[in-house]
Amino acid sequence: MKLFAKKEIFKVKSVPLDPGKNSNPQNAAEYHQRGIAFYARKQYAEAAADYRQAISLDGNMVDAYYGLGMALKAAGRTDEAINAFRKAEDLLAPQAGTGKVNVDMLRRLTLGHINMLTQGDWNLEKEIWKHTA
Repeated sequence: MKLFAKKEIFKVKSVPLDPGKNSNPQNAAEYHQRGIAFYARKQYAEAAADYRQAISLDGNMVDAYYGLGMALKAAGRTDEAINAFRKAEDLLAPQAGTGKVNVDMLRRLTLGHINMLTQGDWNLEKEIWKHTA
């Protein structure tokens, strides 16, 4: 879960423009990385396919579910995006609040996307701060 690290951004830029011809992912991490490159190029269908392949190889890969949610959201596939974000949140939930900043941040981002897609706003009062008003 180091999507924002400087070296990860460099890797995205270094993936060939036509990953289908010039790259042959061998594992979940490589499919995930190529999915990020497709997403960065706004090739959402290709990104979603690679995120799904990563998930098929590693069903506990939170970043792949989150990336899938982002690609599906960008493609306007709301229901599928919500399901992907919920799966990411389910995988993150046991780790939330353990002092791991990246886990807590990704959980909040995931919940925010779910709220935006289901309620039309990012409000996290109920989920994070436990306010019910």
